[in-house]
Amino acid sequence: MAIETINVGNIPNDGTGDDLREAFIKVNDNFADVDQRITNTVQSIEVENLGSTGQGVYAGTVDGVLTLKSLVAGSNTTITSNSESIIINASGGVNEILVLSDSGSITVTGSNYLGINGGDVISTRVSGNNLFVDLEDTGIVAHDTNPTLTATLNADYNNIINVNAIAASSFNGSLTGLVHGVDIRDIDYYFSNWDFGGLIEQQYTSIFDYIVKGTDIDLGALVGAGVVDWLIDEGGI
Repeated sequence: MAIETINVGNIPNDGTGDDLREAFIKVNDNFADVDQRITNTVQSIEVENLGSTGQGVYAGTVDGVLTLKSLVAGSNTTITSNSESIIINASGGVNEILVLSDSGSITVTGSNYLGINGGDVISTRVSGNNLFVDLEDTGIVAHDTNPTLTATLNADYNNIINVNAIAASSFNGSLTGLVHGVDIRDIDYYFSNWDFGGLIEQQYTSIFDYIVKGTDIDLGALVGAGVVDWLIDEGGI
């Protein structure tokens, strides 16, 4: 409704204005109208927290009163305000961090730092915001005091040099080298391709063939009951 105006007359007590009762009726009606307008206005206000993350400060509306959450300072944090701003101060980030290793630990605080260093065949470097740990590709086996293979070693047709001794259960393939200081290739002639020409009727093909065919064997006397006749064929000697 429209605000009702109280008629106060032209001059005091001229009898043309509203009487006292009528005046206060208008006062009450005006207050009721204003209160209704305020209630309707508050109830029509929509409040929402902006942003898709974080915590909102709007709590809700109770009996036409907007309620907001309070900002409370946590650890290492202070909150102050002025007529225009709310100021949040933090005394620092992480105060300390515990670093564990296989052989010990260290607590890093704001007053010191943690260094990452390389060791045998390992080096470290920094490029921009990245820390790199590099493994050297040479000298790895040399630093191992007891290297052991867990699979077949493939030398990819490369040589293995400066070997002191080799212990193996078997050996496959061709072997080139000296046996007790003798090159086996130098005596191979005496073990193969024997040919005495026409001097001897019997032909020998190797020194082993010569020993077998040119050596008499004496078996001695066969003694005992039921001696079995033995037949020994010595070939064509």
